[in-house]
Amino acid sequence: MGAEDTQPLIEEPKVWTCSLVLAISVAIVGGSFQFGFQTGCMANTQDILYTKFNISHMTMSVIVSGMCIGGLFGGLLAGAIADKIGRKRCMLVNNFPFLIGTALMAVAWNEYSFILGRIINGFACGIATGVTTLYISEISPVAVRGGVGVSHQFMITFGILVGFVLSISKLLTSFPHYYQVYFALPALPALYQLLLLPLCPESPNWLYYNKEREDQAREALTKLRGSRSQADKEIDAMIRERTSVDSTNTASFKDLFTDQTLRLSLVIGVALQGAQQLSGVNAILNYTPEIFKSAGVANSDLATGLVGGINVLMTFISVPLMDRLGRRTLMLGGLAFMAMSYVGVAVSETVHSYHKDVTWTGPVSMVTLFTFIISFAIGPGSIPWLIVGDIFTAEVRGKASSICVGANWLFNLVVVLSYDKLNSALAPNTFFLYMGVVVLFLVFTLLFVPETRRKPVEQIHREISEQAARCPPMVY
Repeated sequence: MGAEDTQPLIEEPKVWTCSLVLAISVAIVGGSFQFGFQTGCMANTQDILYTKFNISHMTMSVIVSGMCIGGLFGGLLAGAIADKIGRKRCMLVNNFPFLIGTALMAVAWNEYSFILGRIINGFACGIATGVTTLYISEISPVAVRGGVGVSHQFMITFGILVGFVLSISKLLTSFPHYYQVYFALPALPALYQLLLLPLCPESPNWLYYNKEREDQAREALTKLRGSRSQADKEIDAMIRERTSVDSTNTASFKDLFTDQTLRLSLVIGVALQGAQQLSGVNAILNYTPEIFKSAGVANSDLATGLVGGINVLMTFISVPLMDRLGRRTLMLGGLAFMAMSYVGVAVSETVHSYHKDVTWTGPVSMVTLFTFIISFAIGPGSIPWLIVGDIFTAEVRGKASSICVGANWLFNLVVVLSYDKLNSALAPNTFFLYMGVVVLFLVFTLLFVPETRRKPVEQIHREISEQAARCPPMVY
């Protein structure tokens, strides 16, 4: 490639307007926070559910994985729904499943009604993870797209932390029906989004590419950027993008598998979702207290809260790094340190299982799990959500998002359903298996994932096309 290919085709100023900040905050509170809370709400509440419903370990596995079951279907449908009715309307409608699922979990009269509520909430989370990332990616200026994209993961981690902190044992036993109030809390962000999202603009990309409403797209950009001239520049860039990649409005799911460039882009997108979920992170987040206890940690409530706090802090720190160091660098570094952290967790659990009197295994397990969470938050926690917005053109972005988000939820389901059985069969060596999986994705990232920092989509599309031409088809 020539020198001109290494520079972004447009350099945008970092424009923060009230409209942009409101739109991002409403989207991530009503979507990303919900996903995080539903992920974290089961870690400390399992004992209460065992007592209330008198259920087996298998039924508890179904309850925990119910979110993933619903999320798989929601994730697969998210892109198609968002393409059909718009990103904004999709987010608005999605609050009603959240409210229904929350009500069922809060007033559940048996384990089946609780599982149904968990599945419905999971379905809504699947929709939310797909459409929220699409929306905030499409309304953000290129220069801060990475940092804004990380806000999705930041709010997920904040939701997990809230789920952890509000379910500590002292609070759960503070009064008889506290757990019902706890499971009703997701109604608040749903109502927040229902009230404020109508004040936010629709995605300009959806208006222009999917509906060919150039004037409405220009108005939405003007509101988001606070500048008509900046909106005109971005509309001109959209016109150039459509021309340069020969885009059409008839791009289909078939194109994602038959077009060489789109196929490699899809492989990259799905593989990064695998790197995030098959690393076992949600097994850790759902079973944090048990993991700490098995390594000899005395105060698992405190350690669990620290995991949530570190996750939030490091995701916040990664926001400026995303647009300074780049996606590829942070992904590689995160995966490398995750693999090393798993060695510490696995060794401490192995030693403690054979030598209960050894005292160093608890601290080592805590420190290495903390380094795992730090490494995950800096790279693999955020980047897979960003990559769909980076590597796909607008015409196929919704469809590609459906496949990638659906894959994310499928991988999540596999991990959550299999962790108990894997741990029973492999303990205390379970985390050596996860370490091997992380190493495989580290090698894939090194070989195939391009840097997308501050590059417009037409440049990224061109670079992936050149990479696809160099690879034998059987590779991808």
